[in-house]
Amino acid sequence: MIPKEMVISAIEGGELEAPPVLPLIGAHSAVLANRDPREAFKDGRLMAELQMRAVEFYQPDGIFHYMDLTLEAEALGAEIEFKGYFPVVVRHCIPEEVEFDVGKGRIGEFVRAITLLDRELGSRLFIGAYVTGPLTMAVELLGSKEGARWLVGRGSVVGELLPKLSKFASDYARALVDAGADGVMILEPYCALASPKAFGRVILFINEVCHAVSSKGAYPILHICGNTTHLLSLYPEVSASAYQVDSVVSLEKAREELGDRCLMGNVSTTLLLYGEEESITSTVRRCIEKAGTRYYILSAGCEVPPETPPENLKALIKAARGRVKHMLNF
Repeated sequence: MIPKEMVISAIEGGELEAPPVLPLIGAHSAVLANRDPREAFKDGRLMAELQMRAVEFYQPDGIFHYMDLTLEAEALGAEIEFKGYFPVVVRHCIPEEVEFDVGKGRIGEFVRAITLLDRELGSRLFIGAYVTGPLTMAVELLGSKEGARWLVGRGSVVGELLPKLSKFASDYARALVDAGADGVMILEPYCALASPKAFGRVILFINEVCHAVSSKGAYPILHICGNTTHLLSLYPEVSASAYQVDSVVSLEKAREELGDRCLMGNVSTTLLLYGEEESITSTVRRCIEKAGTRYYILSAGCEVPPETPPENLKALIKAARGRVKHMLNF
């Protein structure tokens, strides 16, 4: 079974000897190659080339493009700057129009990265992409103050924007699947701050994006990092094919709530950044014991930190597969 088939089998509940591994490597691939990640966030070809080199080095079962929560907000008029390795919004805005256009901002570069990754690796690896979810996109556009007002039920332009942003995210997701993505992860980290009642109001809009992905024959994946234990009982209402859970969430609790649905995670990114091989190995084993080898994809709780020691990622993959793989020179 080739790696892509293993990932798909895990999503669909096939019995596997070991779970597939999708570490969510992003800007780490630039640091690994002694390149400036800021260049890759602006250049889809470079992003794809760096991701392909990381694949050669680590041999994961799939690869995503870079995670960038500002991408859609920038395309809709927000101003960004790079703070360290990552772009951040420095000027918020209320967009005059919310129409998807692959030529807006850097979106076309991310679509290009998926096209190249699919062309070079798609025959054997699972190709994943990210889309910022409607609520988090609204917060990136308007700022956390407006997001907080909406979460507590006060009048806010956020509520007016959500249907439009859901359509924007859906159109972008379809473009990514057309470019070659096998799965699209819907990024909603701001939902971790929501009450169950507020999260329930967001699910409708998240589901629109999920349906856009699944209607194209690809797999929608829900990502909410942080402590989402209080939201787990609502996760089955989200029409995702897989659900990523962070390291602070009990896998046992997540399995109890989600049953025969695919879980993804939940190795600590802090552990990968600062831990040692022995602790990483024991954590991976505990994850597999709790989640099982059906409906489970081993991954970090969020994107791998850029400066993660390469030996720690190798330890993650080695522990998951239970055997030493040949390590290629980078």
